[in-house]
Amino acid sequence: MIRIHRQLLAYAAILLFCSSLLAQSPEALPQKPTQTAPQTSAERNQEQCDAYRKAMEDADQKIAAEVKAHSELIKNLEYLTTEIGPRLTGSPQMQAASQWTLKRFQDYHVEAHLETAEIAHGWTRGVETAAITSPVQRRIGIHALGWSKATDGEITGSVMALNIAKLSDLEAYKGKLKGAIVMLRKPYDLSQEDPNPENAYDAVIPPSRGIPQPNQMDWRGRLQLIKQVAAEQPALVLMDSGKPDSLFSMAGGFTGYSASDVPMAFLTHEDYDLIYRLLQAGAVTMKANLQETFSEKPVPASITVAEIKGSEHPEERVIVGGHLDSWDLGQGALDNGTGAMATLEAARALQALGWKPKRTITFILFTGEEEGGIGADTFLKNHAAEIPAIDAVLIHDTGTGKVFSISLDNLWETAGLMHEIYQPLQEVFALQPLSTRYFGSSDHVPFLNKGVPAYFCVQLPAQYREAHHSQTDTFDKVVPDQINEGAALLAAWAWNVSEMPQALPHHAEPTSPMD
Repeated sequence: MIRIHRQLLAYAAILLFCSSLLAQSPEALPQKPTQTAPQTSAERNQEQCDAYRKAMEDADQKIAAEVKAHSELIKNLEYLTTEIGPRLTGSPQMQAASQWTLKRFQDYHVEAHLETAEIAHGWTRGVETAAITSPVQRRIGIHALGWSKATDGEITGSVMALNIAKLSDLEAYKGKLKGAIVMLRKPYDLSQEDPNPENAYDAVIPPSRGIPQPNQMDWRGRLQLIKQVAAEQPALVLMDSGKPDSLFSMAGGFTGYSASDVPMAFLTHEDYDLIYRLLQAGAVTMKANLQETFSEKPVPASITVAEIKGSEHPEERVIVGGHLDSWDLGQGALDNGTGAMATLEAARALQALGWKPKRTITFILFTGEEEGGIGADTFLKNHAAEIPAIDAVLIHDTGTGKVFSISLDNLWETAGLMHEIYQPLQEVFALQPLSTRYFGSSDHVPFLNKGVPAYFCVQLPAQYREAHHSQTDTFDKVVPDQINEGAALLAAWAWNVSEMPQALPHHAEPTSPMD
């Protein structure tokens, strides 16, 4: 009921302000809004609204020109991915990246510092081998999930495949999994994937379609399943990477940066499917050896925070950011070196222009987005008293593709002001209308859970499905023109928000945390 009420208020605001924004292409937009929403004009007349729009159009064009002429994004991204490499949270490489980005902000004369927390254990991938030993003999690739415990040397076991639709289905396997090598589910049916996803997010987290099935497990249910399977003491739990072309996926870190209860690993979809099909005909045995290691003591995990101080409202913050950490199979280029270096470039461009924003613009390179979310949590903990003065947050986290929209993320009460902020961006960067979708699973979500208006860049796929968490997440996949435009958009959005006379409204903290 409350959500419906918020939607109705927002739709009314949009219609009153400019009814065509969410329905027309940029080319079809009227040159001036026909009527002003109450949220945006309570203390401003039409002339003032028009003056804001014209000033932001001019500023956004200058920001785009500065990035196009002088961008250092690709140079920085190549150094990050090639000289530093992949960046697991708490690893020496991640800490080196934090120190290096601190220096890069300072090189651009942007005030910056590190904010550091600790995680229980750092984790390092070791030698990983596997083979099918019967009924055929075949070596196969294998990669442990992050923070998986190691196997006790080379282990050998019979393979068992689970067929579980709901948690109660596990009862049929109780007492039968000890010492087994367990396949957690049937192989994915890759033929069901959308061949042309609308955006990069949907390429890796497909939107739900159709009527929800009763007892369908969400991610919390799947974690509970893993916990219950582990209690049965299997020797190893196997998961399908769910990608074509022998690409691996990666996940983990959901055990509080401590060792998992049992060794867990990904196989390629092709090998996982082969073992499953062999199992339908008879017994299958395998051997595997995962030699992962953990730090003995807690290790540091830092975020890089930089800012350009506001001239009129320095206590108010506009935040843009992306996570600097990555998985370790590739180079961490598209997930999320691109977003992190776009944030760095946005800071460079705004500082180079020499402008003084009305509100403080803060640039954050998070850690732990891939593994546990410690980066955003660290910032919110350190700045708890300042949360009411955070005007808005925008996160860039789905690769190299063009940003073609910004998601409203169910913040219906902000729609009127977001229209004003967004319209100049739409004109300068040829954007589609604001997305009314909700996109979760990134560093904006902890801010949403604190009541802060937080938004997400919606991007073209640009090979994101293949690169995401895989060994092909490498520098050669980067599209320079598109990611440079993304950096300019981050800077322009931050500027537009900083200059908006009114602050975007906060919302009540949700009773159930958003994902």
